[in-house]
Amino acid sequence: MKISTRAYILISLILLQSFVVMFLTNGTILKLMNNVVVNFEYSYYMGIIINILGISAIICIFYVLKFLKAEKENIIKLNNSREVIDALQGQKHDFINHLNLIAGMLQVGQNKKALDYIFKISQKVESVFSISKIKNIEVAATLGRKCTIAENNGIKVELDISTSLEDLYIDSLDLCTVLFNLIDNAIDELKNCKEEEKVLTIDIAEHEESCVILIGNSYPILPEKLYEKIFEKGYSTKNGQGHGYGLNIVKQIIYKNKGNITVESYTGVGTVMTVFLPIKKCVVKSF
Repeated sequence: MKISTRAYILISLILLQSFVVMFLTNGTILKLMNNVVVNFEYSYYMGIIINILGISAIICIFYVLKFLKAEKENIIKLNNSREVIDALQGQKHDFINHLNLIAGMLQVGQNKKALDYIFKISQKVESVFSISKIKNIEVAATLGRKCTIAENNGIKVELDISTSLEDLYIDSLDLCTVLFNLIDNAIDELKNCKEEEKVLTIDIAEHEESCVILIGNSYPILPEKLYEKIFEKGYSTKNGQGHGYGLNIVKQIIYKNKGNITVESYTGVGTVMTVFLPIKKCVVKSF
């Protein structure tokens, strides 16, 4: 049994015990039920003390639950941090290989090929630095992980990030869930298509009082009648069970955080989902 499960069971038992003790020491309740419950003789001050201890136990349980939630979030952050470190170590290894390859091209006189290869690698470096603008480590880890998965599946990633995502009302875990589902959905569609060029587009920017997150996949093209239907619970264009919940969850989270999501699909462009999330307003004090 998990430690968190055992902790919740223990909390439940303490809570039950506290209510029972407070119930048995409450004179008014005992008088109403003196035909059912044996009336214990407690002094007035002892009854007050026992009731105070019962209330204190309930307050302590509230804070224990709060600490458990914070601990769970910290574990998620730690796991994401480890994934970021692993990703950076993998990129270091890749770049050493790239440098060795460029050096080999130069040694055999393939200067033009070496230059073209450098330009190609510089675009990848730009994507890495684009993700590094994000101050939220969980979001950065999610994007970095998903971009790597996409590239490993032969999908070209076009990434453009111009905001740090620091001033959003939405909780970081909720935002990760939104990105996780939208990007996963786009990758799944591109993995299963037979198009030669597969492109995943991720644009994140601020516009007026909103953060605009655009997730696009170059395939498929959705008919307009499906723009709203794909967000319905249980609806999916994929075969098999277990599909049709991700986009519904995304919509619920976005609406809960006073945001909006739109869908557009065009030939030659693909399907684009755009998320609008409110940004915290800066309050200017007047003297």
